Amino acid sequence: MRARGHRLVRIDCPDHDTRMRTPAPSPLETLEGHIRVTLFQLGDGVDRVAIASSRPHLAQRLLAGGTAREAAERVGRLYTLCGRAQRLAAEAAAEAATGEALSADRLARRERQVLAEQAREHLWQLLMPTAGQAAAAPDPTPLRRIVAAGEEADALADALTRILTEHLLGEPPAAWLSRDPEALRHWCEAAATPPARRLAGFLRDPDPPVTAIPLLPALARWQADALRGLALQVFGEPVFCTRPLWRESPAETGVLSRLCDDPTLSAWIADMGRGSATRLLGRLVELARLPSRLQGDGPAVVRAWPLDEGMGVAGVETSRGLLLHFVRIEAGLVTDYRILAPTEWNFHPEGALAEALTAMPADTRLAERARRVVASLDPCVACQVEIRHA
Repeated sequence: MRARGHRLVRIDCPDHDTRMRTPAPSPLETLEGHIRVTLFQLGDGVDRVAIASSRPHLAQRLLAGGTAREAAERVGRLYTLCGRAQRLAAEAAAEAATGEALSADRLARRERQVLAEQAREHLWQLLMPTAGQAAAAPDPTPLRRIVAAGEEADALADALTRILTEHLLGEPPAAWLSRDPEALRHWCEAAATPPARRLAGFLRDPDPPVTAIPLLPALARWQADALRGLALQVFGEPVFCTRPLWRESPAETGVLSRLCDDPTLSAWIADMGRGSATRLLGRLVELARLPSRLQGDGPAVVRAWPLDEGMGVAGVETSRGLLLHFVRIEAGLVTDYRILAPTEWNFHPEGALAEALTAMPADTRLAERARRVVASLDPCVACQVEIRHA
């Protein structure tokens, strides 16, 4: 395909919830928008990267004016990916704004629901075929098992342990988590599981690690004062939710934010940096620790804070990263609503993706590496990558 004499390579990275989508956009895809990533090649390097998003930010338009319950129901219908997390965030933000107190049982149930959704999303990503194997279908057995387990803690923990041992790790999770980086690299080469094969391929042809873009703090590290300052920007700056900044810088959110201090992953990061292989390994580490997390061992994945009068914010740790909902309620009705999603952090025009792509060598594997990095940051909408000569 040519445009004004420039070579153009197009890579379509599908929306992960409509994996058999036909080329023609659906009404839902049009509503969700898409992301276009363009790499401008100059000589043997990438001169610059342009990231443009057509994602419409509809929270204020669609959620303001009704009750908090109506807003939560609409959120649940609007978002096909991480839909449970979106609805729970909407409910928790409204409860914080109105001062509603929840029982310990209800809070624990929310935690299980989010962890179950994390598990399903991680499992799908870990079973996806590698680049160049798009026609290969993942083994449906583990996916069926995780769906059948539901959200009851013991049943889900048992199912995850079996899936990890039989399909993903080839050994019990505890033994795998005890490996140091050298032993993990040996596992990548020796194991015959889908994640091991993918990691081995990534290690043979690594992409540049992210070093300049900081990690967004995980949910457990946020305090009300920091969120109050963020809320002022969210409500006061119309474009902030499209290009968010943390301490005046773009930031990366996701599994690396949550597990940067994890003993297994932190040793790997010190050795290998923050690239596609590390993000994939992070998913696997988080999934391997989920059985114990389901028994209440670990930081909260759903939190909410009352800010000023009638204002609340809630955060949920989704598989893609930190999801934040901000709401103002007056006389029982929503007057302001904003959603700050993980994709806006990770696909910021000057963020983690841009840094990694700009540092890539422009050889015959540029397109494949670019697609890999995009997939590792897991956009919640369709993403298209183009390579042009500058």
